[in-house]
Amino acid sequence: MSGTARAKALLLVFMVSVAIPFSAHSGSFVNFETPIIHGLALSPDGKSLAVCNLPDGHLDIYSVADSGLIGPVATIFVGLDPVSVRFQSSTEAWVVNHLSDSIAIVDIVGAKVTAILNTLESPEDVVFAGSPRRAFVSCSRANTIQTFDAVSHLAQPVITIDGERPKAMCVSPDGNTVYVAIFESGNSSTILASELTFLDNSPRASVVDMDIGPHSGVNPFPNLGTLFEPPISTNLTPSVPRRVSLIVKKDLSGRWMDDSNGNWTEFVSGTNAFLSGRKPGWTIPDHDVAMINTSNSVVRYIDGLMNICMDIAINPATGGINVVGTDARNELRFEPALKGLFSRMLYAAISANGSQKTVTDLNPHLSNSVRTLDSVARKQSLGDPRGIVWNSRGTRVYITGMGSNNLRMLDIDGNSVGIATDLEGGPSSLVYDENYNRLYVLGRFDGTVSVLDAETLRTISRVSMHDPTPDSIKLGRSHFYNTQQTSGAGHLACASCHIDARFDRLAWDLGNPAGDMKIFSSTNRNFSIFVPPATNHFHPLKGPMVTQSLQDIIGHEPFHWRGDRDGLED
Repeated sequence: MSGTARAKALLLVFMVSVAIPFSAHSGSFVNFETPIIHGLALSPDGKSLAVCNLPDGHLDIYSVADSGLIGPVATIFVGLDPVSVRFQSSTEAWVVNHLSDSIAIVDIVGAKVTAILNTLESPEDVVFAGSPRRAFVSCSRANTIQTFDAVSHLAQPVITIDGERPKAMCVSPDGNTVYVAIFESGNSSTILASELTFLDNSPRASVVDMDIGPHSGVNPFPNLGTLFEPPISTNLTPSVPRRVSLIVKKDLSGRWMDDSNGNWTEFVSGTNAFLSGRKPGWTIPDHDVAMINTSNSVVRYIDGLMNICMDIAINPATGGINVVGTDARNELRFEPALKGLFSRMLYAAISANGSQKTVTDLNPHLSNSVRTLDSVARKQSLGDPRGIVWNSRGTRVYITGMGSNNLRMLDIDGNSVGIATDLEGGPSSLVYDENYNRLYVLGRFDGTVSVLDAETLRTISRVSMHDPTPDSIKLGRSHFYNTQQTSGAGHLACASCHIDARFDRLAWDLGNPAGDMKIFSSTNRNFSIFVPPATNHFHPLKGPMVTQSLQDIIGHEPFHWRGDRDGLED
């Protein structure tokens, strides 16, 4: 099977929601590709490890011993797609059921659910904080933090979050602040475009087309000085590219810049902002972390870290906050220029009060020009960072790469001091065991828990959960997320933009100056009933388009909004 055919086959089986008989209690398996948030928790007494068995809808309880993990000693059905678990005490765990929109409160000793709390839409994580003690539940679709009395379970006030998809949470050592990572936080990019009109009206010129702009109305303008890189094809009809919209991004000094160093601030937030349909002073929120005061529920924000905030942790010694995730480079134009460079894996270190922050690359061996590494160097790259945890002394922090099947260990200054490259199965959530100086790492793709020595990162043992996921989906995941096999530098994959088979809430200019015209005819997929007129043929410089979700797209070809991609293999 060719590489293209294999990619298509694996992605096809992954992207289709399937219904395959697997057990008596449910009758079918439906895959929503729900991500794990905090799928592991160690009891305060260190004797029990609770594990979210997401595909089976259960909480598995393992006994912790010198030799490793024993069990599961109990398996409790809790709801659909359990994504997070936290211990309220050594005998009580709260489980967040993403699809069931509920919290299951579990008696660990009795191995049973003692209460169910209904939540707002799409709960993700739960933590306990404040006095009196409350449970804080992040609800991503509702963009809220729902609170409950931790003892009586009575509902408390709901806290609104100014951001898209609040998910992972942690608590300050003193219990006075809850920190919330905002998953789709944005990256301070926006589009300069013509105003929307009715179909029978011609829009007025975009601000990009105006002579007073940074590029004197040239549109599209070169992306490498006075040249296009790659050079524009000489076989295009018409030879002059059509005018397109433009992505600009706010830099650290607050200027709105394009990829050719054009300064558009005057037309985005300055006195001429009206020319782009805005007002003077206009900006766009870029909240990455919400800081909730547990005594009065006042919310403050930390901005400017990254685009997708995967997980958050607290250094138990310093109270400093750390976030891991990805940052898209969608301000760069053209698919050839973006190849191998379109996203970075980042690590943010923030002071406890949020006043100071530094953001570093989790792959310091890469640069803005490195597109390909040999297989040995590629194993050092970390892709799709999903989990972060500190040891109890605050001297080492551990970060999982779900797409790269590895785990990186950093010191307190953020320097890499070790990497485990032999992990399998999509390592995601992890917890640290102080009693044995061990790590427990959840494998999202193969339903396993790995036990690692926290100093040497050597794998000590591995246990498997009951996983009803069909093999076809497992095969698709191994290709869709795998950054080691599907990128030259080992840190990127399809899932880098199509997060969890969804999208990154960004627009990209994936035009190609060296490309050919896309000529539609009756042979094109889903265009067989008519021949489009010549005006429907597409120029390869197509301008910005929003990332498509990959959920349920098979059978709805062609793709990329305007239909210039016949199928998934393209």
